[in-house]
Amino acid sequence: MAYHHPLLKSRSSSNAVWDGVLSLLEDYKSLIVPVAANIATSYNVCNVGYVMQIFRLEHPVPRWAAPAVASSCLCGAVIGQLVLGWLGDRFGRRPALIATLLLIIFGAGGGAIFTQGYGNYIWRSLVIWRFILGVGIGGTYPLTAVYAGEMQDERSMGRTRRVALSISIQIIGNILAPVLMFIVLLFLGSENVTLNQTSTEVAWRFLLGAGAVPALVALREIMYSQESSEFLSIRATGFRSRLSDVMRTLSSDAKIRQRFIGAAGGWMCFDICFFGVAIFLPHIIHDLIDKEDHGEGFLLLNSAVSALINCIAIPAVLLSMRLVSDDGLGRKNLQIVSFFLIMVSYALLMFFFSSLRSIQATTSVVFMFLILFFCLNFGAGMTTYILPQESFPPEVRSSLNGMAAAAGKIGAIVGTSTFAPSARMLGKRKRTLRGVAEMLEQRVGRDVG
Repeated sequence: MAYHHPLLKSRSSSNAVWDGVLSLLEDYKSLIVPVAANIATSYNVCNVGYVMQIFRLEHPVPRWAAPAVASSCLCGAVIGQLVLGWLGDRFGRRPALIATLLLIIFGAGGGAIFTQGYGNYIWRSLVIWRFILGVGIGGTYPLTAVYAGEMQDERSMGRTRRVALSISIQIIGNILAPVLMFIVLLFLGSENVTLNQTSTEVAWRFLLGAGAVPALVALREIMYSQESSEFLSIRATGFRSRLSDVMRTLSSDAKIRQRFIGAAGGWMCFDICFFGVAIFLPHIIHDLIDKEDHGEGFLLLNSAVSALINCIAIPAVLLSMRLVSDDGLGRKNLQIVSFFLIMVSYALLMFFFSSLRSIQATTSVVFMFLILFFCLNFGAGMTTYILPQESFPPEVRSSLNGMAAAAGKIGAIVGTSTFAPSARMLGKRKRTLRGVAEMLEQRVGRDVG
């Protein structure tokens, strides 16, 4: 009977575990491209609010600048979703993704290095670079979902779980924006960033340029990746996706047309709700904690509170990951439940925000935003990406996915471009009402006297 030394047995067991870990990492390595691209997307969309908090310390903000800077990236995204989504069907998911990532790197890096000038000129320069960045960002929405859904499934994760996993990582980009601002303020010094022009410029340029890093990671990985097997199978049949083929599919098939309307409509409704508050969150927090606009010291607190609010997305996404694969509930029902919760959370803010703010109940207001961000990242934050990827045939999947995503970004443009004007109008109305009340109080006082 053979004798096995316990140490040899232990070593053999540990080697088996290590081999299993390496095998698991190798299988998940193929998700690096969509994961890194989605981190780049979410970071670059949301970082502009934090950049403007620092940017305005050096450059006064014209009335037109805040909505223009916030929405320019989203306007570019609409073009990217339509054009790069179609290119994914025409020439392949891989070359379209490479073009997308190059545009993100060029837009983020160019914005950090070449945004120059003073007054209106530098704000226009920032808008142009954000637009170029947005074209690249737009391509990631349809292409990463399709790429993740069609990739080889070594561990039988299933199409839905692969797409859900790659999309859920977007929360890292949302959290990374305020966290990087916090780190920059700690490293350079909050007082230096507030008062020293050189530190101010280093801070906002670093935050803009950091958006190129995850795109570089994804670009390096996709250079060693293969084209989607589903796309290659379609190409082998001789089919070449032309715009006329996409429109013919959409117009001739009532079932696909109905699915497209549902996917595009759901995406538009979600983006209206999400992007206005997500991009302008640092401005909302700034208004809560720094009413006198001192700036010094409050930037650090602003970034910390914003990071805390964004972190609530983690349990929301984990719960969504659990429910999105539940065929008993279904993705559509999950999206309906999610929209209802978003409606309720916004209604709570509408009814209680002003009264809580007037009594300086800042903690209560932050808690209400935690509820809102949980609801925004639960369900619909994931199903709006999954449903289009599941609903369309592979021949036109990337194109129709891009068109549905473009409808979403039109909703995002509405949400961001109307946010600042609405806030100004509400502020003016409150000041007017306060002035009328004070005038009446003085008049009544004179009459009584």
